[in-house]
Amino acid sequence: MKLRAKWLQRLAGHAGRVGLLLLAGGAVVLLWQPTEAAWWAARLLGVAALLLISGTLFLRPAYGQRPWHRLFGWAALAALGGHVVVTTGFQPVFWRWLTPAMPLEIVAGIIALLAFLMVLLVQRSRTLRRRLGPFSSLSVHRTAGYLLIAAACTHITLVAGMAFSAAVGFLSGLAFLLVEGLLRERHVVRLAATLALFISAIAWLAIGSMAETRLAGLRQAPIDHARFLHTDHTGLACAGCHHNFVDRTGTENCLSCHKRLSVSEASRIDSMFHAFCSECHRADNRAGRKFGPIDDCNGCHGG
Repeated sequence: MKLRAKWLQRLAGHAGRVGLLLLAGGAVVLLWQPTEAAWWAARLLGVAALLLISGTLFLRPAYGQRPWHRLFGWAALAALGGHVVVTTGFQPVFWRWLTPAMPLEIVAGIIALLAFLMVLLVQRSRTLRRRLGPFSSLSVHRTAGYLLIAAACTHITLVAGMAFSAAVGFLSGLAFLLVEGLLRERHVVRLAATLALFISAIAWLAIGSMAETRLAGLRQAPIDHARFLHTDHTGLACAGCHHNFVDRTGTENCLSCHKRLSVSEASRIDSMFHAFCSECHRADNRAGRKFGPIDDCNGCHGG
């Protein structure tokens, strides 16, 4: 029995290390993508928070050793706070997306923030720890930590225009870290149930009964004006955007047509145009040509 437990602990350690490496690889790819200075800072702080949180869970506290767990945890809190401040403070247009029809990446980000607050609450509240008991409070603390990682990785990978290789790195790293948690955590049922609840909630919002309600509100809302000048795009082939003139599907305005087509989370009009426009601008940036806003909300929707 002891040999089996030792073998599982060793396997969990290997899974955790692989998970951290994959997350780091995804972070490198993400940070390599061109973007504006404010968003680059937001990305840097966000992935730093994710990596620090992952390291905090992996480096569990042990008596007589350096307090890496606590140091990484406080550093993660500082990085997450900076990420929120840069995102909401330097991009005031961001607040327009906080509606019932908000994109799933924002939902996941809010869940991650709430999970971090639960981690802190359990760790700092003596009253709560006394009521839960030492073992149960520790389990809740860890479970909230793994939920935080799952929500943070979901938040990152669902961002419009995310590079495929970066998304693979984050999701595969998350999978290995969750395997590590399930192998090491004593209260496996609680952890598995929490993760299942999170996945179910995201699925319910994306493809479940709630999806149509959210997207119906998005289709009925006024179109959020984005500054667009054809004079800035004279060097591009018109058919690259106006495909309806080529396939003879109609002659309507892009937004009015695509708004009606936003019948699923994957085809929602805001995410689709964010990915389309930003990737074109990003390609111009790589080629050394003049380019428009990449991720800068205010650059398109400001004013």
